Order: sequence, then C-alpha cells, then structure tokens
Amino acid sequence: MKKIILTKDIEMILDVLNKFGKGYIVGGYIRDYLLGLEPKDCDFCTDIEYGKLKEIFKDYSPKEIGKAFGIIQIDFNGKKYEIAKLRKDIKFTNFRNILEIEFVEDIKEDLKRRDFTINAIAFNGKELIYNSYLGKKDIENRILRFVGEGEERIKEDPLRILRGIRIAGEKELIIFESTKQDILKCKKEIKRVAIERVQDEFFKILKGKKSSNSIMLLKSLGILKELFPQTNREINENNILNKLKKIDGYKNEDLILKLSIIFLKSQKELEILKLDNKTKKSILNIINNIDNINKESSSYEIKKLILKIGIDDFKSILEIRKLNEDFLNVIIKFKKIIKDKEPIFLKDLLISGDDLIRLGIKDGRKIKKYLDESLEIVLKNPKFNIKEYLLKRIEEDII
Repeated sequence: MKKIILTKDIEMILDVLNKFGKGYIVGGYIRDYLLGLEPKDCDFCTDIEYGKLKEIFKDYSPKEIGKAFGIIQIDFNGKKYEIAKLRKDIKFTNFRNILEIEFVEDIKEDLKRRDFTINAIAFNGKELIYNSYLGKKDIENRILRFVGEGEERIKEDPLRILRGIRIAGEKELIIFESTKQDILKCKKEIKRVAIERVQDEFFKILKGKKSSNSIMLLKSLGILKELFPQTNREINENNILNKLKKIDGYKNEDLILKLSIIFLKSQKELEILKLDNKTKKSILNIINNIDNINKESSSYEIKKLILKIGIDDFKSILEIRKLNEDFLNVIIKFKKIIKDKEPIFLKDLLISGDDLIRLGIKDGRKIKKYLDESLEIVLKNPKFNIKEYLLKRIEEDII
C-alpha cells in the first residue's frame, strides 16, 4: 500500500472521529493521492450520530449543510471540512432528489453508493478500504469505471456523466469501455438535470488544467451535442479543441476566455447558461469585437477598441487572436500604450467637466461633446493631453 501522508489538521480530525467512533477520509482526496496528484479538498465520513458530532466539534463552528443526510461543515484552522454520516441511498425522484436514505454502520455499505470505483475508497488512518477489488485495480491502471451498474448510476443522477468526463479528462484516465457504452446509451438523461447543476460542472471542467481533454470527451460521447448542438457543430470547424489545448493550464480566472473560445460562433447558446451580467457582457464584448482589430492595427485603433470594451476584454481578444496568428505587432503596441500610460478613457484627460463649467459652459450635452472631442485628439496624439492646450481649443471654439 502506498503510504498516505496526511496534514496535521486532517490527521487531527480523523483521530477525533476515531476516538468517538469510526472515522474515514473518503473520495477525491484519497483518489488523487493514490494517482500521484496533489489532493485538494478533504471530506470525512463517520458512524457518529449527528447531534454528538456537532457537540464534539462545537469549538470549530459546526454548520448544518445537510441535516437530512447527516452532514456538517467545520472550520478547522481557517479551512472548511465536511463530515458526513455513513449512509446508503434507497430511493430517488426523476430529478435526482433523494427521497429516502438509511444511516449505516458499515463503511462498505456507504462506498456502494459512490459513483466511480476510484472514488469508492476510504482511509481510516491505518488502512485503505475499497468497495471492491476493482477500486484498487482501477487506480493502478488509471481507469474510470462506474460502481455497479452504470445505467443505474446515471439514472440516479445524470450529472455523473459530466462529473466522470471531468475527472477522466483532468486526471488523464481511460474511460472503461462498458462505462463509455453506458454514457452513450444514457446521454439524453443529461437533459433532466437543472441547468444550474450542469453549468457548475461544466465550469469545473473549463477551470481544469486539461479542459481540452474533457471537451473532446464531451464531444466524442455525444454529450456536447445534447447540451449545445450548435457549439458541437462548430468545435471542429473553428479549431476550438486546438485553441483550448494551447491555453490548458491557464489560471482559473480565464473561464471567460475559454467560454469566449467555445461560443465564438454560437453565441446564442450562451443564453442556455445562467451567467451573471458582468460575465455575459465580457464574453459578448470579446465575441462581437474579436475581428475589429488585426495585426496591422495602429495604436489609435487599439486604444479606440480598449475605450469601447475595456482593458481586460481587450487582453482576452489578444490571447485568442495570438493562438492562431502572429499578433506580436499589436502586442508590442499595446504594451507600449500601457507602459507610457497613454490616455484612453475620459478619466485620463487632464481636463474635466468642472474645468468646462468654469469656462461658462452649463449645458451637459455640450460638456460631453467637448470632452469627447478632446479625448479623440489625445487618442490620436497623447502629447496633446495638456490642460492649457485643450482648454484653449475649447475657448476658441466658444468664441
């Protein structure tokens, strides 16, 4: 057995659970450790009764996040951990609402309800406990396989399709052939899942360091076609997979960049997603203005586009354009604009509305007109951003 090294905090929580009952680390933390990857969130399960569990961890801000399922969240040295009661799921609705559960004492009963064999592993601080011999075998061979009957697992919760594809793509696992067939057979089930849950999993895919792998699996297994039919058609035609592969590993904040690449030619399907206004505006800025600049664009044209859509969205356009073409000329000009702090926005002008009011201009429309004209002058030549010069021009125009 590969030795599991725990952090001091995780070891302490596990020791407390084993002191008052049985405690286990379950799921992704153990899976990633055994796969040779850096584990992230750590979840626990236990046979300790819910009320007693809250009492044991009363000094660590225990918070109910699923009383019906016996789940609490604690804050241990500034980090949040979930602790769940061992259970088995008995009955589901068509929309993945669990109608009935049963709390159990045996960890193996709990592992049976897990989605994939590589997730159906527990560690009690001394030994690894697998749902079956397949868990150990699949970890060793880096295989993704459903626990038990794949069709049944999918019908319990069709989101498991997306979750499996995300895990396989991100961890570079081989999807077991029978698991592939189960997904292909049940792919239409994904439409039963609320778009908010689909979106959450889809965004996790895009934030992963191997998002292109997962998008390729979504397409090859027919899931992308079920969710975004037009985007599915555009994937090959617009070289989307290659573009995503080039930016694999970008920081999580580049979700907007990846969404812009994926929906570049199918922006109507953005309406399917529940995006906040700021995110949606940025994506549409990028998509609608990506062709409004070329590798011969002047500094003036660059600044005009930045004025229209903002610096961050302009940077995203640069990132996309440079994936398939030589955009060094524009990048150099952009960097010079930023380095020299060339005026781009009205706030960069060395005159303001107050200056124009002091000149005797009271009409708000005229104030805006003169400020816009002054900005146009300094966009073309930043050397003219001189207060005296700009005010003198306006005075002469008034006279």
